[in-house]
Amino acid sequence: MTKILYIEDYEDNFTFVKRFLVPRGYELFWAKNAESGLEMAFQTKPDLILLDLGLPDADGQTLSTWLRGEPSLQSAPIIALTAWPAEVARHTVDAYGLDGFLCKPFKINELIQLIDKLLEPKRHED
Repeated sequence: MTKILYIEDYEDNFTFVKRFLVPRGYELFWAKNAESGLEMAFQTKPDLILLDLGLPDADGQTLSTWLRGEPSLQSAPIIALTAWPAEVARHTVDAYGLDGFLCKPFKINELIQLIDKLLEPKRHED
C-alpha cells in the first residue's frame, strides 16, 4: 500500500484529505507539527509527503530541508499545502526543491491528480 504522510497542524484538514485518499488505496499518516512529522517520516518511510508550510514549531522550509537531508526520504515527493499566497508558495517550492504545491482552500481533485502524477513512476515499479 502506498504511504502518504501529511504534516499539518489542523486535524480537520487532515480528516478532509483522508476522507478522499483512503478509499483510493492510500495509507495516510498524520503528524501535527514538524518534530513529530520528522520522527514519523523516519519511522514510516512514506512514498509521498504533504507538508503544511506554516507549522507551529518549525516552518515548512526548514522541515523540508531536514527531510531532503535524509537519504532514505530523498526520493519521496513533497507537496506543499499552504494558505500562503501562490507566488510565495511557488518561490518556496523552487527554492527548497519541493515537487509541487496547492494553496488552501484547494479542490480535492487537484490534489488527487497531483499525487497520482507524482506517484505514477512508483506505481509502475510495484
